[in-house]
Amino acid sequence: MKKRIIKALLDTAHKEGDRLPSVRTLISTYNVSSGTVQAALRDLANQSKIYRIQGKGCFWGNEPALNGPPEIKLTITEKLAVNFNSDFERGLLKPHQALPQGKELAIRYNVSQNTLRKFLSKKVEEGVLTKNGRNYFFSRREVSERKPPISELIFVTRCNSWGGFTAESEREMDFLRLVYKTAGANQYKLILLGINEATGQLIDRNGNICKLTDYPNAIGAILSTLLVQNIQPMLYFFASVKYPVAVWWEHPETVVPKIFLKKDNWLFFNSTFGKKPGVEMGKYLKKRGINEVNYISPYHNSSWSQDRLTGLVESGIKVHTYVDNEFASPWDFKEIARKTVEKNLVESYARSLVKKKLDALVKKSEANKNDFINVCVNDDVAELIIEMKEGSNNAPRLIAFDNSMESYLLRLPSFDFNTEALVEHMFYYIENPSGFGQNKKIHHILGNVVEK
Repeated sequence: MKKRIIKALLDTAHKEGDRLPSVRTLISTYNVSSGTVQAALRDLANQSKIYRIQGKGCFWGNEPALNGPPEIKLTITEKLAVNFNSDFERGLLKPHQALPQGKELAIRYNVSQNTLRKFLSKKVEEGVLTKNGRNYFFSRREVSERKPPISELIFVTRCNSWGGFTAESEREMDFLRLVYKTAGANQYKLILLGINEATGQLIDRNGNICKLTDYPNAIGAILSTLLVQNIQPMLYFFASVKYPVAVWWEHPETVVPKIFLKKDNWLFFNSTFGKKPGVEMGKYLKKRGINEVNYISPYHNSSWSQDRLTGLVESGIKVHTYVDNEFASPWDFKEIARKTVEKNLVESYARSLVKKKLDALVKKSEANKNDFINVCVNDDVAELIIEMKEGSNNAPRLIAFDNSMESYLLRLPSFDFNTEALVEHMFYYIENPSGFGQNKKIHHILGNVVEK
């Protein structure tokens, strides 16, 4: 049997770098034991016909040199799965809408309609999709299936000592607006609570201290960690709940408490942290023939600024860095301003502090005669540079991250973190936790550059 398996594999059409079927597939195909299959693979490896990569499988040909990992050639079905998942993460495939027709999807993913049908049927078996007639939908519970009759969602943000809350950024306001809008459209009653970091207590908007037992009709929770410095109290309030918990994670992924990554009913949603935004920005620039850029950030004492730079570099772009490592965010400058000037002057004073940093960084870039496009860490930085250069004959070329309203007024191309898809996916998780599987506990929302 070992010799027959070896002959069958050698007779199969293949080229160097192609992956062999898995051990489990070979056992099933030839109805033999694992030991027989492993012996056949060992013989092929000893003959230098194949090589093995731990955790990846066996591949035809000679093992590549150690100076770089081998290129893994995906099968047609694997490529289809990667592209399908990427479109879902980008919000191009909507959880609340039917998928495009099969012919359109087959053209989009460059596969046969038969391959596509098999892929979609498998998603139905896994519970990710449902089929109604000829249409496929992402699985979700209907309003009539929710129990009890009044379905409450607990929505937690930061708050002050008396339960008050003020949005600190445009993106945070968009998030709030979309959560309310989506809750209303899906007939949820939204229970808005705050976490007071000084006391570690849950407070409603009237300043009353609350317990989760006060909300027996809750079927899920949405937690926002934006500008919450001490994250633990908020998370531990929900540590023992049985319903799904969706967390908007606005911190480095490395600091997610591991205890919550092990919970079946928790999922963390990240759109801004990590290298992916920088990688996506780099891909966008390379498609337009831009292979060398400046990176400008006065907030480089932050993981998000550093990660965006790393992502740009990993995309294959050559990057000249003009960064300042003293501060980590715009709020650092605002804190200095609050201690220095009157309340009505805080914003303008903070901007003047950032401008001083930027002036030094831009002058350094100009001294090096770098006239490459400037990738700004966010729209505020780009806006300040435009302000500083107003009336100049040497207006810099700029692109940034955030896609704020100001970027539209300035006609500034900017990376959108896709808050709409973030909220859609959080609600989809509340309604259908199995749709995301159990292995991936941090779900990435992919954005894109919006041209103006």
